[in-house]
Amino acid sequence: MIIDSHCHIDFPVFDHDRQQVLDRALQNGIQNIIVPGVSAETWPRIKEICTQYKYLHACYGLHPYHIDQHTPADLLLLEQWVTSENPVAIGECGLDYFLKDLDKTKQLDFFHAQLDIAVTHHLPVVIHSRKATEDIIKGIKQRTGLQGMIHSYSGSYEQAIQLIDLGFYLSFGGAITYNRATRIRELVRKLPLNALLIETDSPDQSDLKHHKQRNEPAYIKSVIKTMTELRSEKMEIIINQTSRNCMSLFSGINDSI
Repeated sequence: MIIDSHCHIDFPVFDHDRQQVLDRALQNGIQNIIVPGVSAETWPRIKEICTQYKYLHACYGLHPYHIDQHTPADLLLLEQWVTSENPVAIGECGLDYFLKDLDKTKQLDFFHAQLDIAVTHHLPVVIHSRKATEDIIKGIKQRTGLQGMIHSYSGSYEQAIQLIDLGFYLSFGGAITYNRATRIRELVRKLPLNALLIETDSPDQSDLKHHKQRNEPAYIKSVIKTMTELRSEKMEIIINQTSRNCMSLFSGINDSI
């Protein structure tokens, strides 16, 4: 069983052929897909799609990319959605210091608020982090027992070990299929497999074979293939362990299996 731990299948770019995309995913052995939310207006669509397809699992959160449109009322609404809809995680939340026009103070406020909601509801968090790993680690350390994943991990090896020691999983996607991504590929090679997840981040972050094309869950096969080559491990070992990791983190997945 393959699990895509991060896929925006709710995005409008899939509206014209979502069924076909999901059919291809199933045909390629992807049996569960985690669907993170990015803004309050996306949550109803995610709920609808995840209700329709039982192997899709909803997360609700407020992404730092959209920090300008998030309001304090959205945090109150998130509390309500978490209570009534039982998502598998809070997210996608996080920090993005790569894009300089995003309000850093507001990002931190919304990130910490969502971590607090996760702690209150005993849920994991799906975290977006670009050029912000130290502040991500600080936020996690302030909240005992918090668990989650750093999606499309891009920090250092030393930071990775800190996050793993804090109970977090690190997820990798299409970027590792590019030979020029030497630092990320080295992380995949060196980090313990019991701390890794695989993802597509569809429709973004396509693998080398589908460069500049729309990404989709079926393409996770190339991520797995690259991981087996980097780690010199059998494909079944990679698939089985990353799936176990994902089910351990997102306990709600087990209800659908």
